[in-house]
Amino acid sequence: MPAFEYEALDTRGKKSKGLITADSELAARRELRGRALAPLAIRSAHGRTPAAAAAGGDRVSLTDRLRRQDLSSRELMLVTRQLSSLLGAGMPVAESLGLLARQGGRHHMKRVLMAVRARVSEGERLSAAMDGFPASFPAVYRAMVAAGESAGGLEHVLERLADYLEKEQAVRNRIAGALVYPAVLSVVAAGVVVTLMSFVVPRIAEQFTGMGMNLPLLTRIMIGLSAGLQAGWPFILAGVAVLVPAAVIGLRQTAVRAAFDGALARMPLIGSFVRKVEAARFARTMGILVESGSVLPDALRASARATGNLAFRSRIAAVVKDVETGRGLSDALRARSWFPSLMLFMIAAGERSGALGEMFRRAADQMEQEIDGAVSVGLNLLEPGIILVLGLVVVVIVLSILLPILQLNTLALG
Repeated sequence: MPAFEYEALDTRGKKSKGLITADSELAARRELRGRALAPLAIRSAHGRTPAAAAAGGDRVSLTDRLRRQDLSSRELMLVTRQLSSLLGAGMPVAESLGLLARQGGRHHMKRVLMAVRARVSEGERLSAAMDGFPASFPAVYRAMVAAGESAGGLEHVLERLADYLEKEQAVRNRIAGALVYPAVLSVVAAGVVVTLMSFVVPRIAEQFTGMGMNLPLLTRIMIGLSAGLQAGWPFILAGVAVLVPAAVIGLRQTAVRAAFDGALARMPLIGSFVRKVEAARFARTMGILVESGSVLPDALRASARATGNLAFRSRIAAVVKDVETGRGLSDALRARSWFPSLMLFMIAAGERSGALGEMFRRAADQMEQEIDGAVSVGLNLLEPGIILVLGLVVVVIVLSILLPILQLNTLALG
């Protein structure tokens, strides 16, 4: 049964909003009047009025695009966990979605869940119903749900998905929390340096240049940088205002993004970390899909869509071609020179033993432990690194001021 969003007035003239399921817009209006509500506006939960949907096909207006909101990663995690629990308790999919929508949460969350429920009630599979909301349910998420539906173990797949999403959310929260202090410290450090270069150095320079002294090289460099900063700050801000949007737009182009991702993966230290992160995400996704009964080429394609690194995605596309021609998965992955040797060894063992999904899961656990350790070390080193860099910059600035003073004292004593 379709779902509709409505705005209506109650008997006291107070405006209210909500969701309602009905066979048509007319039936929805009747239902609202039966609840003593005067309908002001009714629109499909898919984001368009029913009339606009009938007249405009699949086109969505700019207003609808701006108004429509999608599930956040945290909301998706909560929905997945709760849906897994409800399905595990024996509730039908449509009834579970309706219960989650009525539990609470923000309005757009209810809208998305009610729209998915409406499509499921009309006979669609859950994965197909989620296809209408690609920003709320990523492609790899829908692929895992489809694999669970095909294998008859949807609740188990959702449980694994919830575990995976919770782990990713925990890592993001830990990194965000650990970066708060370094970010504040970086802003303060930048403010201190700009203040010294914009106000302190110019005043000192005025004193020395008026004496006609032959200033040390370091002092002359600092005075030149200070003068350049004072004269060119409008151009610097304009350059940043132009370059940042240009970089964002450029990275949205497939060719530019692929080249950037490839260069990032080849960088020393950072490249190794990026490759390990992508390999761990690939192994985790493959483990869930293979254990859910997904066919290997389809699992590879879905795992490729799980990554945002286009260079890694192109390598997986080549692996898919090799696997479809009969080549072993471990050999195809080894030929791409991206994956850790331990992971390749475990995948080869999984192919021989018939426990490929389990080996993917174990490889993901191992690599995620290494990634957590690397992240912890990096975050612990970040704060003293910022302090060290700030100290060196301040020392250089102070030294550029002290050198002329020491030179004056030497001349006075001589």
